[in-house]
Amino acid sequence: MSGVTGGTGDTGPGWLLMRQDDNGNRVEMARFDVRAEGEAAAAEFEARGHKQLYWVAPAAQAVLPARVVVGAALFDAEGGRVLAARRSAPEALAGRWEFPGGKVEPGESVPAALERELREELGVAARAVERLPGAWEVRPGLELQIWTAELVSGEPRPLQDHDELRWLDATTLDSVDWLPQDRFALPHVAERL
Repeated sequence: MSGVTGGTGDTGPGWLLMRQDDNGNRVEMARFDVRAEGEAAAAEFEARGHKQLYWVAPAAQAVLPARVVVGAALFDAEGGRVLAARRSAPEALAGRWEFPGGKVEPGESVPAALERELREELGVAARAVERLPGAWEVRPGLELQIWTAELVSGEPRPLQDHDELRWLDATTLDSVDWLPQDRFALPHVAERL
């Protein structure tokens, strides 16, 4: 592999060999001066039977996806209510309501992260069901996705970062002061109540 140099066309500004892992994350594998070198490396990985998707992209245009924060639209056993959690920290968010969740760790699938976060934050076992349409850029490099989840066992308790929980139905969904980043999911949650 060569160092990246400036220029245009099939040589310089540099080419990235990218891959998509089993969780849908895009990962930079290597950098090349010449596009053909990157394409040859991608072909070699594919010839070895690697299951991930490989491609070559200009370094100047390749944008690695944001790290994912997952929020849970956790429905009760009957599916008629969804859980809202009031933030207790950090101070800038305290008193506002959200769908509980947290960051997806490297190598962790989004559904597994959602289930882990609900165990840690609420003390419940839950099953991730489906991703709701849309996402919210929390900050550059960090994207919020909301997934629906079913309560499997346990009674939710505010264990981390929350001081109150409420079950909301279709008529009370707008009764709390939601954080702006969670609002994009409200119409999709309402459709499922």
